[in-house]
Amino acid sequence: MQNLFGDFQAVTAKAWKNNIIRDLKGEAYETLIWANENGFNIEPFYTSENQSVSYEPVFTHSDWEVAVSGKSKDSKELNSQLLEQLNSGASSISINVGDLDLDIALNEVKLNFIHSIFHVNKNNASHLKSYLLKNYELHELNCSVFYKKIGNQQDLEDWGKTILFFKDFERIRTISIDVLQHHNRNCLAYYEIALLFSKLVEYIECHSLKSDWPSSKIAIKVGVSSDYFIQMAKLRAIRRLWLVLKNEYGLKNDIHLIVETGLTNKSISENYNNLLRTTTEAMAAVSGGCNELIVNEFDVLFETEKKLSARMAVNQQLILKHESYFDKMADIACGSFYVEAITDALAEKALEALKYFEQQGGYFKCSEKNVFSEDIARQAVTKEKLFKEEKQIAIGVNKFRNAKEKIELPASSISMLQQLLINNPVLNYELERYLSQNA
Repeated sequence: MQNLFGDFQAVTAKAWKNNIIRDLKGEAYETLIWANENGFNIEPFYTSENQSVSYEPVFTHSDWEVAVSGKSKDSKELNSQLLEQLNSGASSISINVGDLDLDIALNEVKLNFIHSIFHVNKNNASHLKSYLLKNYELHELNCSVFYKKIGNQQDLEDWGKTILFFKDFERIRTISIDVLQHHNRNCLAYYEIALLFSKLVEYIECHSLKSDWPSSKIAIKVGVSSDYFIQMAKLRAIRRLWLVLKNEYGLKNDIHLIVETGLTNKSISENYNNLLRTTTEAMAAVSGGCNELIVNEFDVLFETEKKLSARMAVNQQLILKHESYFDKMADIACGSFYVEAITDALAEKALEALKYFEQQGGYFKCSEKNVFSEDIARQAVTKEKLFKEEKQIAIGVNKFRNAKEKIELPASSISMLQQLLINNPVLNYELERYLSQNA
């Protein structure tokens, strides 16, 4: 085969840099270097000289499941919502079992034909197990089960006993790590990766699981925000670090990545802009290799009827599949000098943080010492400062704002929204405007 580029002379990184300096016409080249909030610099350009190894794809699947999150606590209402969304194109459901009557909530929902995600606690885990055993052959199911509160070693040992019941069913994932709550407190990307692996190490070293480790994939749930390349690289770094940990412990499991669009940048003014944000987030999740994706509604911060926004959240993913063909590509960033450099940098920073957590005694010990909460609070405050200084931009909020717009909020929403202030600098900025308008 003819080498199409054989007649062209290669351009060195030094030559590229000299051209950039010339085009800057006196401006310092260093002004183009991005001191990223994750603690490393991102150069204005990358070439093959920045890549010391030849990378293999970190995942090979191209498609993903369109997941919807059922939020109603009323079993009949939840059932209606789930059926409507499944008929609209969703292929996976996520529910909090809570006090639901599963016979009502899942009536006519055929779990053996879709994916499912269940969040349980010690009081209702057996209820879910009984429901599944009564209605299905377990080998037919493809689901992930997350234990809602694992706050200490004893909680994990208790959950480990439940896990063992499902250990022979390869498509029921009960080794499950959920760090979405940390993402929604506005922690940095590398820190989110470190947290999930710190928690995963606790599972691997759990006494009740050591001698009987399940063969199913490991379910990991993370958030995604709209810094597109960082978030894509974050998900790729998770898979790359898993290979390291997998080899270290001699495990054979792969990971099943469930991604949900975050709450840390959503707006209450010009809230249709949230559609743009969640679309960018969805693209990052898919490009980063998610297996299931939950897109939150554009009006997620409002206590409103969500029929339109729930349908739009499904349609956003369907458009990415059927009109943008995102389901026809696997690991599109593989070999990209820029994305590979960010992936490596995030993985290295996360590994440093993970080693520190282990030196402090592991995930549970760090949690007891408030290491995570204090670190994340500092990170959130720093992000808010960047937003107020317009070094981080939200269109329609701190840049290109509609000066004539008057924010309208039901009184019942204000106290709920104020709880998100430190986590969502966009919302903080808007609530300050709202309170000054209505003083």
